[in-house]
Amino acid sequence: MSTYLKICQDVARECGIAGGADASPKPLAVTGQVGELNRLVNWVQTAYTELQNAKKWRFLRKKFTLNTVAGTDTYAFGDCTDVETTAAITRFDSWRLNDRRNPPKIHLQSTGVGGQVFLSWTIWDNFEYLYKTSSLQNQTAFPFHITFDPDDDIVLGITPNDIYVVTGSYYRSPQILVADADIPEMPKQFHNLIMYQAMEYYGLFESAPEIISRAQKGMKKLGHQLNKNQSERFRVGGSLA
Repeated sequence: MSTYLKICQDVARECGIAGGADASPKPLAVTGQVGELNRLVNWVQTAYTELQNAKKWRFLRKKFTLNTVAGTDTYAFGDCTDVETTAAITRFDSWRLNDRRNPPKIHLQSTGVGGQVFLSWTIWDNFEYLYKTSSLQNQTAFPFHITFDPDDDIVLGITPNDIYVVTGSYYRSPQILVADADIPEMPKQFHNLIMYQAMEYYGLFESAPEIISRAQKGMKKLGHQLNKNQSERFRVGGSLA
């Protein structure tokens, strides 16, 4: 397991920059840096952000809950609670509402999970035709359809007539490394992939082919393992190199 600062120090050591090969690791902090060390901490931050954006990784997939309001059919991501943090969602990337193996569920809050049923996914255009242009838009009942609109708001049909609890999955937006002690949410066995990506940035900036080669070899090996471990479809993808 590595921290943001530790990864920066590893990159400095592997590239032999800013005294990175000395007994005392450098940089000493991720803030307040200038010149080469400032580029280094930015490369590490960018490397991790780009790795997270590469795919819909399982480590970014999280559970949410939503308590509906009677007479309201549309809900922003901030209306939903991240089950892991028990707080309103702040890092939102996209919904995973059309999962056939584990679709969203709903139950009447007053009766509990014993009455829980699956919600049926439908694409927005079909949903809009059914619920926004017919008599159903003026009715309320137990919802049985779910979708998201062009603004990425969750929409339920029919409009809820009571307080219901919706549970489902979503993807968080990338974690941005900021402080020395920040730990990447990516599984710890792949943290060196961030180092290798940042090394490639350094090698390209400095026109250092030997560092680029080492970085790309590490990225190919760990990228293959990350794909195998964290891809949603459980199949081996291409190299991230």
